[in-house]
Amino acid sequence: MQDKQKLKAAITTGLIYVLLLAVTILIPASEWITLFLLPIPFVSYTSRYGLRDSLSLGGLVLVIAVLLTLFVFVVTLPFTLLAVLTGTLIGYSIHHKRHAYETWALGTVGVSIGLVTLFVLIQGISQVDLIAEYETMVEESIKTSQAIMGSTGVSVSQEDLNTLRDQFLQFIKLLPTLLIAAAIGIAFVTQWLSYKWLNWRGNRNLAFPPFRTFKLPKSVIWIFLIAIVCSWFSDPTSAFATGVLNVTNIIGILLTLQGVSFLFFYFYQKRISKAVPILIVIFGIIFLPVGLYMTRILGIIDVGMDLRERMKQTK
Repeated sequence: MQDKQKLKAAITTGLIYVLLLAVTILIPASEWITLFLLPIPFVSYTSRYGLRDSLSLGGLVLVIAVLLTLFVFVVTLPFTLLAVLTGTLIGYSIHHKRHAYETWALGTVGVSIGLVTLFVLIQGISQVDLIAEYETMVEESIKTSQAIMGSTGVSVSQEDLNTLRDQFLQFIKLLPTLLIAAAIGIAFVTQWLSYKWLNWRGNRNLAFPPFRTFKLPKSVIWIFLIAIVCSWFSDPTSAFATGVLNVTNIIGILLTLQGVSFLFFYFYQKRISKAVPILIVIFGIIFLPVGLYMTRILGIIDVGMDLRERMKQTK
């Protein structure tokens, strides 16, 4: 009886996924929505039956995706890999009743691998080096801008042009940071939607805890400090320096979240409306990068000095 239920659930999961994948492939721009929905069938199946059965289902779906990639649509494999990894990791965490933030971290890993695979596959199939193409586009844009300003009598020094070029090319160095930041956002939305689906279908009570409870371990501070020190003594043009730059930026994002979380905690302790920290965050976004650095500094102080525990003790 149990095997029949698993088989029925597996077939249902596969059909729902195929339907979502077909919508993604056939309807232009639908991927902006279905990207968050594709992992949910695997979240539902894994959260109910565990990792072993989910790996069997995921392996079968991936084999089908490889065949479709070879003969039909090349984007089938990366989308499927992203959905299977993300859905299985989130579902596994839910199955074992892990904390919501740990589940979020596992989901981020799955999305990151999927996005990297998508990037690599696009380059491999198209036989185009996207990074080289971007560098060429930057050079052409600078030359065009220089010609336009020259025709209007505006002179631009070579130093200014080099600075502008470096700023545009910085995007390439920060590509890993951007991919992980995107993965964090995609995993969060997917997990939130999965909670809603599972609560509706399975009469559960899954939810993210209040954001004011978000807290990083103190080890993050040490990693951040070590990365900053390494950046002082590394060659700015080396691959090591690029890696260090991305590490500091990724941890910086997490510390910014920590700072925002502390704002919500502080105003909650003071029994002040949630609208106040929300407005502060909005103004912080508007006045970037000042708002970003202020919340990051607040996050560093909160993690390093345990401000929340101090506030609880003095309350």
